[in-house]
Amino acid sequence: MILLFIIISVVLSVLTFFIKHKIVNIISTVLFSVNLISLSFYAYLHIDKQDSIYYKFDALGVIMTFVITIISIAAFYHSYIYLKRKANSESQKASYYAFLFMFITAMLSAYFTENFAVLWVSIEATSLFVSLLIFHSRTKDAIEATWKYLFVSSVGLAIAFIGILFLSIIATDSGVNNLNISNLLLVSHNMDIVWLRIAFILILTGFSVKISLFPLYTVAIDAKTIVASPINALMSTALVNVGFVGIYRIFTIIANTESLHWAQHIFMIVGIISIFITAIQLTRVKRFKRLLAFSSMEHMGLVFIGIAVGGIGYYAAILHIIFHSFIKAGLFFQLGSIRSFYKSIWIKDTGMYFKLNPIGALVLIIGLVSILAIPPSGMFVSEFMIFKAMFINGNYWEAIITLILLSFIIYIIAKQTFHLLFSDIENSMLNNKALANRYEPLSQFVLFSLVIYLGINPPVFFTDLINASIAILN
Repeated sequence: MILLFIIISVVLSVLTFFIKHKIVNIISTVLFSVNLISLSFYAYLHIDKQDSIYYKFDALGVIMTFVITIISIAAFYHSYIYLKRKANSESQKASYYAFLFMFITAMLSAYFTENFAVLWVSIEATSLFVSLLIFHSRTKDAIEATWKYLFVSSVGLAIAFIGILFLSIIATDSGVNNLNISNLLLVSHNMDIVWLRIAFILILTGFSVKISLFPLYTVAIDAKTIVASPINALMSTALVNVGFVGIYRIFTIIANTESLHWAQHIFMIVGIISIFITAIQLTRVKRFKRLLAFSSMEHMGLVFIGIAVGGIGYYAAILHIIFHSFIKAGLFFQLGSIRSFYKSIWIKDTGMYFKLNPIGALVLIIGLVSILAIPPSGMFVSEFMIFKAMFINGNYWEAIITLILLSFIIYIIAKQTFHLLFSDIENSMLNNKALANRYEPLSQFVLFSLVIYLGINPPVFFTDLINASIAILN
């Protein structure tokens, strides 16, 4: 089924790229969406079944696929609005949609792959296609962000590749001749622990370039500052989740060895450093896209702290990454609307948004409450569970440090958001031709409502999927 999905996606992408017609763009988008939804439900109905030698439908992959499906459908709608506002040519629009289809396809391949080599290839493919989307505006800043992203991503993935090579060598010594995750799990207790730790560190370092996590976080932050808001919504959610899946796969292997607590200590260090860097960098941020990009780094730090403490922290980590995906996507979609009202992308050049676009401002306030984990946001539940796990595990000082850093981050984000909403602004900085699209906020209301609902009253199938995805760690 996944190979069929990939073939259909490639055909739609090629047709869209070469025909370059408005009708073809619409038809291809609809067909791709149907293809995406079909794969999501097929995967859910075939959990824990092998799809081919390289792919398997597991619970974590199904969760991530449902997330990317919901966000992608919203992203297609907001991409239509974005391209219309930019008055791009039909050729540019066709290229945009073609690369977007392949970007989503590469991410889905990474979610379901059963083989570390295919996982690496899939993540490398995401770098290529998202770089083409970063370059879409063809401005000087876009060109610079594109080559930086390609270069640093290539370096990071080269480091991860070395880690996978080491993993292959120790797997062969343990009697496994391929890199299928199921086979590696069976022999994990026989692997050379020193080399397994080295492979773990290298893969964690390399894939951190995708998840916006310490140490290779900078290139993702720079790219998100430039790229279009609908693509930003996917980069800050679905692509971040790709990095998480890659790191989670190697963690499941090391979790079945005596190095579990060692790996968790590494995650704790990486998580706290990432939140600390976020707190420092937010004092220097001058653009909203960069503000939201660093916010993703903060939340991924919390996710890895949750995994580091274990217990209910495992469940909370998966729950948190789901909630973060929906909230952050909604905020970036709204940011696309905000951008149309001003002539500058700098925070200092914005203000009076509540007066200019009351519905959009209401969406922004709900999004702010949600991303800051203030009730009734479902993120309050996941963060509460993470801190509860930290105290149960005896990580008192780590919890106190994290709380202090989060309090500072909350202050900065709230301050900058209220500046946008209520501050006075010179009339010369306003785009007087901008008109509020009354349908544009609908996707954000749906996404934020979904987070509130799943936090307060999660359905059984939802909790079962999360529990199944962490069962191997327990």
